[in-house]
Amino acid sequence: MITLRKSTLILLSFFVLFVAKAEDGVMIVSKTKTLNSGKVSKSEIFLTKNKLRLNNSGSDNSSVMFDANTEVFTFIDNNRKEYYEFDKPTLMALKQQIKMMAKMMQQFSAQMPADQKKKFDRILNPDGQPIIAYSATGKSSKVGKWKTTGYEGKSENVKVMELNIASYNTLKIQESNFNVMKVMMDYFKENLQEVITLLPSGGSFSQLSFDDDSPIMKDGIPVKTVSYKEGKAENENVIESIVKKDVDAGMFKVPTGYKRQEINIQSMGR
Repeated sequence: MITLRKSTLILLSFFVLFVAKAEDGVMIVSKTKTLNSGKVSKSEIFLTKNKLRLNNSGSDNSSVMFDANTEVFTFIDNNRKEYYEFDKPTLMALKQQIKMMAKMMQQFSAQMPADQKKKFDRILNPDGQPIIAYSATGKSSKVGKWKTTGYEGKSENVKVMELNIASYNTLKIQESNFNVMKVMMDYFKENLQEVITLLPSGGSFSQLSFDDDSPIMKDGIPVKTVSYKEGKAENENVIESIVKKDVDAGMFKVPTGYKRQEINIQSMGR
């Protein structure tokens, strides 16, 4: 009897340990190709009920983490072994400082390079950016193993995006499994639009910014996305797999030895 009880306790201990270390989740693996150079990088997204982690390979070699419970956003620079962490109050205060600095710098806008001036314009007038209007193309095509519906996004009547969206039924994964991604997208739009431009590799976050009328996450998941610049296809992202997976809790921790950094607002005009 004692041996049986010990065995039961051992089994229960393993069960508790497993539950503490892993959660039901989803893993998304995608490939992004820069069309003019042929350069390819891979991304992995891990989702649980309340947490998200995005890993980017290639020269960016960065990661993003988001905790919907604590509303903490973390950017990790794996090249420099550094990270930036923001809670909501910190972001609100930082946004105000950035806007004040942008207003001070605006007097020098005539001497700024065009790309620098655009950055300040985005900070001072985030709602004034060109709106992307989406429409269904009426085309259905297969991407990988998924049947998709085509969409086109235009800004000022110029095509800027093509989407092939697979419905949740097609993916055979319930929509609720992607809730944390929706929460993060809303959080990004409300709190990070200005701040993100100051982070290393900030340009790589453009895929996290979505217009309110975008079909993304509403009708399903885009398994192929082509972005256009000045009417020419620039980048292509294709999802290779979306699977249900137990996600280790350690996935949502900053690697040991990485140094926390703070954004230097003084560098924003350089």
